[in-house]
Amino acid sequence: MVIEHLRPIFYVILLFSIIIMLTVIIKKKSVHNLIITFYIVTFSIFAIILSGITLFQSGMIADETGNAGDEISFYLFIAVVIINVVNIALSFLKKTRRLPSL
Repeated sequence: MVIEHLRPIFYVILLFSIIIMLTVIIKKKSVHNLIITFYIVTFSIFAIILSGITLFQSGMIADETGNAGDEISFYLFIAVVIINVVNIALSFLKKTRRLPSL
């Protein structure tokens, strides 16, 4: 039996990360660009830490109950990390190089 009770947390974090990535790509020039970049970096770090803790706790629950771990949660964690690193990179690139908006 696979522990998949914490999988919705990964889906929600991934959804918010994708929404923020789309906002960073689409957004126009802003007066408070430094503040927005700070919030994006803070959210991205928070999302990575929260996903890591959730994955660790999922492994602990699986170990204590003698069940198998959830490999989909691991892949979702990797996706959250990649998307949030891209969010941070895009926010800094938009701030410094003024990438064109859609």
